[in-house]
Amino acid sequence: MTNLFKGTMGVCLSVLAVGCAVIPTPPPVTATASDHDGNAPERLIDGDLKTRWSANGDGAWAVLDYGKNIDIDAVKMAFHKGDARASSFMIEGSNDGVTWTTLLPKTQSSGTSLGLERFDLEATQARYVKYVGFGNTSNTWNSLTEFMAANCEVDSCPTSELNPMAVASVPVSVTASDHDGNGSDRLLDHDLKTRWSANGDGAWVEFDYGKVIELDAVKLAFHKGDARATSFLLEGSKDGKTWNTILSKTSSSGFSNNLERFELEPTKARYIKYVGYGNTSNTWNSVTEFLAANCAVDACPISETAPELEKMAAIEKVKAEAKKLAESKKPKVRPGDFGTHVPLICDAKVSDCTCLKTNPTCQWWEAPLPVVDVPAQVRPDFKPGQNFDLGGWYLSIATDHDANGKPDDVPEQYLAQGYENPDFFYTAKDGGLVFKSFIKGVRTSKNTKYVRTELRQMLRRGDTSIPLQGVTKNNWVFGSAPEEDRKNAGAVDGVLEATLKIDHTTTTGEPEQVGRFIIGQIHANDDEPIRLYFRQLPGHKKGSVYFAHENRNEGSDVYYDLIGSHSGAASDPVDGIALGEVFSYRIEVKGNDMTVTISRDGKPDAVQKVDMSNSGYDAGGQYMYFKAGVYNQNHSGDPEDYVQATFYKLTTKH
Repeated sequence: MTNLFKGTMGVCLSVLAVGCAVIPTPPPVTATASDHDGNAPERLIDGDLKTRWSANGDGAWAVLDYGKNIDIDAVKMAFHKGDARASSFMIEGSNDGVTWTTLLPKTQSSGTSLGLERFDLEATQARYVKYVGFGNTSNTWNSLTEFMAANCEVDSCPTSELNPMAVASVPVSVTASDHDGNGSDRLLDHDLKTRWSANGDGAWVEFDYGKVIELDAVKLAFHKGDARATSFLLEGSKDGKTWNTILSKTSSSGFSNNLERFELEPTKARYIKYVGYGNTSNTWNSVTEFLAANCAVDACPISETAPELEKMAAIEKVKAEAKKLAESKKPKVRPGDFGTHVPLICDAKVSDCTCLKTNPTCQWWEAPLPVVDVPAQVRPDFKPGQNFDLGGWYLSIATDHDANGKPDDVPEQYLAQGYENPDFFYTAKDGGLVFKSFIKGVRTSKNTKYVRTELRQMLRRGDTSIPLQGVTKNNWVFGSAPEEDRKNAGAVDGVLEATLKIDHTTTTGEPEQVGRFIIGQIHANDDEPIRLYFRQLPGHKKGSVYFAHENRNEGSDVYYDLIGSHSGAASDPVDGIALGEVFSYRIEVKGNDMTVTISRDGKPDAVQKVDMSNSGYDAGGQYMYFKAGVYNQNHSGDPEDYVQATFYKLTTKH
């Protein structure tokens, strides 16, 4: 394996005996981090671009300790998926690990490279160098594959490591002859998704660099640059009055949306003017980025040249055609077309189905559905709807046997008369109710990435005249809700109690997802006052129980550990819950107070109280319902991998 630190250390260490004047920067002694998901910080210094450190959320950090103060004037980093997204971060330094100084204000990676990118700093000394992350352009994760400090006076610092957009010369202002709402300032925002646009031959943009600069190239990126060629010329001026043509009328390649470099005769100018002449599709001039470059000091990779862009476009075209051909040869498999199909029909052995003979859509069930007198102990010869009062729930399963693109839902009237599915929802040999959910399947909405076999509370108990959503008799509200909502709701405050065991967790997938799923919830309109998780990490003998409380006012989650830790880097919890071990949970809401309790025989209860006064759930229009079952929180593993739990008790009260 190639050691990436070799580029920083150089070869001087091996030839000290023959008179090296200086010793290049050594590698860090240790790497630590605020958190990680199983991808630990030591992977930042292993010289391997295939490994990474990952942690979620703004402010997540990783610190390199060099063991002593070193001279630095740059940092080098490589980013996970760095060619598909730009990561935001800042760099801090410290001599003692206590007092920190900003070395590099908040900035972004290029979003175009998986290799090392160099970010130059003011020369300084530090023992500790800290990366502080702020997510990336796709999500809130911070994921680096390598991280090191450098002193370019003695270390290898080729221009190829520089961000191609991070050129030395930056305009102090930009003006344009016209625009359509896409202003000329967007040419300087380092964002290929924004643009300057103006119509007609001769439309121009003028860049003022504040002083005379040296340049021998310009880099431009064009709107729809992979579908059409854009015509333009460039002029330069030292005073803004006398202009010289520095690039005669030419055209972009028409092969790429990324930066394309155009070489010039070395020249000096304070002002540079882009003059547009439309494109091969119409008379519009639309440019996404403009950079003046001096390739002696700026990164000018060959990948920016037209021949290379054409070559890459041809390669991508071949790949796309091959992928299309491969997809066409695959057997057509409809998502959700798996598992046993159990039709929803009125069971004449249980219910009076007579009306269906004359009216296929008649209401054959009693509404509200009567409360079931469940046995003291669940029985293996009973249907789920006999062991549990399921008239107050409906079930969602991640199959799609009716091919409507949605999960197969089982309304409460079918659950009450004995519905079960031998693959996902059935009575076990010990009488418990089994919930099973694969990674594969159909999601309940566009807002979730995950699938489930889960019950949703239905206070209306089969009375379809009551709306499903809203502050209605089908849902409940907090005791702290407005008086009008308390009158209109089906109940005020509530308790969900369950006794269960965990049978199986996922063992494949990304470290941040593997082994976790939700076993109980309170769901509001769009948010969750609580999501109760079980998680067992690969290689662990026991699992953890924790919950997330979503503060809808702040749009953030707060995690509370009940047993073990929610961290993907946690050790095997000594007092954790093993697969097959029976335990109970209780979620109680009174006004703005929520109490969550985990109980096990022979062990003290784990209790956590949450004050929800500032969480926004007492606002008008907020309604609640309980959920229980298995909600798989892993979409990255083997599609056949699954989660499973068996419930022995499931009750609500209000």
